[in-house]
Amino acid sequence: MSSRRPSLVSRIAGFIPLRDSSQDRETDKDILLATVPSKDQTTTESSSGERPRSSGSSQTLRETDSQDGRHAGRRRKHGHGRYGMDDEESLETNAISRLYSKVVGYNAIARYMVYIVPVGFVLAIPLIVLIATGQKNKILLGTSTSKEDGRLVVHDGPPLFRLFLWMEITWLSLWIAKIVAFCLPKVFVFLCSIVSLCARKYATIISNLDIPLSLFFWALTSWLTYRSLFLSAAMRDIGWVVTVERILGSLFISSALLLTEKAIVQLISVSNHQRSFATRIEASKREISLLSLLYDFSRTLYPLYTGGFEEEDQVINDSIEMTLRKKAGLEDAEAIPIKIIGDAGRVGTKVASAVGNIAHEITGKNILNPSSAHSMVVGALEKRKTSEALAQRIWMSFVPENKTALFVDDVRDVLGPQYEEEAVDAFEAFDNDGNGDIGLDEMIHKVVEMSIERKAIGEGMKDIGQALGVFDDVLMFVVLLLAAFVFLVFFNSSLVATITGAGTTLLSLSFVFAVTAQEFLGSCIFLFVKHPFDVGDRVEITSTQMVVDKISLLYTVFTRLNTKQVVQIPNIQLNQLWIDNISRSKAMSEIFDLVVSYDTPFDDIELLHAELEKFIRLPENSHDFQPSISISVGDLGSLDKMHLYVEVEHKSNWHSEITT
Repeated sequence: MSSRRPSLVSRIAGFIPLRDSSQDRETDKDILLATVPSKDQTTTESSSGERPRSSGSSQTLRETDSQDGRHAGRRRKHGHGRYGMDDEESLETNAISRLYSKVVGYNAIARYMVYIVPVGFVLAIPLIVLIATGQKNKILLGTSTSKEDGRLVVHDGPPLFRLFLWMEITWLSLWIAKIVAFCLPKVFVFLCSIVSLCARKYATIISNLDIPLSLFFWALTSWLTYRSLFLSAAMRDIGWVVTVERILGSLFISSALLLTEKAIVQLISVSNHQRSFATRIEASKREISLLSLLYDFSRTLYPLYTGGFEEEDQVINDSIEMTLRKKAGLEDAEAIPIKIIGDAGRVGTKVASAVGNIAHEITGKNILNPSSAHSMVVGALEKRKTSEALAQRIWMSFVPENKTALFVDDVRDVLGPQYEEEAVDAFEAFDNDGNGDIGLDEMIHKVVEMSIERKAIGEGMKDIGQALGVFDDVLMFVVLLLAAFVFLVFFNSSLVATITGAGTTLLSLSFVFAVTAQEFLGSCIFLFVKHPFDVGDRVEITSTQMVVDKISLLYTVFTRLNTKQVVQIPNIQLNQLWIDNISRSKAMSEIFDLVVSYDTPFDDIELLHAELEKFIRLPENSHDFQPSISISVGDLGSLDKMHLYVEVEHKSNWHSEITT
């Protein structure tokens, strides 16, 4: 066990000077270097300076790059654009591109204006020309005939000006509908949060319905404006006017059906997410945040590849080399040229830095910085081996020398007074049994459990998302059939005959798809409404203990714990069974049935109670059991024996049995 320094090592920010600094100054004199102080930069630089030579250290890479001249600039002298373009054309294109990117990236309104104005101007040209030439109401579209008082009367169609005016209004209403759909969630939260605290849930649903809401408002506006502009022409029974009006009305009803279908899917999705995953995701994020904090201070106490942690750091940080070895099919890391590793590292750093900058602008956190403690912890939790190495490094760097357990005062001592609250929270998060100390095995078990829980959440959300996708596809097919029926109603004058024919068709199909429809609806209710388990849960069904491997819309895949067999059960059958979810249970208890003689004295029962209570309070057993036990007298049989029920309370459930 390695010792811990009495005080925190100060962090260093900036660039590490290279060897032969005089030569480097000549090489780098034209390169602008800006020192960016970073919390995570020290760790990366410290590790690069102290990493073992056998694994390809960053210092060796720097020396190799300096010898190869890789610090030289790569700007092309001949032109700034593609080959075959003049300098003036390239510069003008770049200037226009920069102006376009600046305007589009300013805000949503500016981006919309870039799309609205050009097309709107093109659609406005015919309006301007018709007004300027005095042909506003002179160019008519279509005619119709009718009999009035025995005479054949010819009715003129609407003017061309109104058609172009409606097209202009339709184009503008599309973007107005998008703006309304964009602002609607914020307005809803502002108006309804005073009345109900659940407003954010429905605001999330409205926000996810951006496109269906935009289409609904656009179809409604287009239909209403068309009816107001061409009302007189429709009354005169102009053929094309009536046809377009029917099409717009059908599209409006179809958009309403689409909005309803998407709203149902989103409501199920958000409700299921909040019920099944919101609490688990929040708890997982909190635990990972605390683990990242501990790992950050562990790297501060002992920089990477120092303090006897070379093996653990090698396991945690060698993802790039391992990936290259697997892709190249090589077993020996020395077989990979150092140039390839260096180039891959530089490319990966540039890409990660670009993505990290975007994420930093959005969230204000360095969540995608590959050298940050959070990123390294998240990467380590992907595998069991790296999770164990991470837990061992943190525990050994926090525990004082010659100690075998971690206490809350040790965490406070390392984190300092400014992180006292986080120190207590972190200790309580990793002290599962609540006995006031954390052993190495307990720490490793907790970190591995976090890794398993994180994977289970991801797999569960993926499976539920796939099931919702299938459910959405089925509902979209129903919406398509209803939309076709709506078009038939609008274009068929005989409504009763249409409804009768559709009813007859559905009745005939019901005999064919009755069983399938029943299974589909029952599975949807079981999965989205009842939802008795998630991926990774340990359940007991018909006295058989299993683990949930995969959840689909119509079936669920389990693994038996006793035989490791894979079982696939239809959800419609699970809907009729009792399901005991051990993973969702809190601290569980266990009852033992002891048969003793009928004439056993009460003092002996009290002595048994004292001995059992003494046993569960031993240090090696206090990790698993609550410090209380109860004994009750049950059945007396035929007055020749007595049943004693001994109830023992555990500190957790039995889900973790398969992970130890």
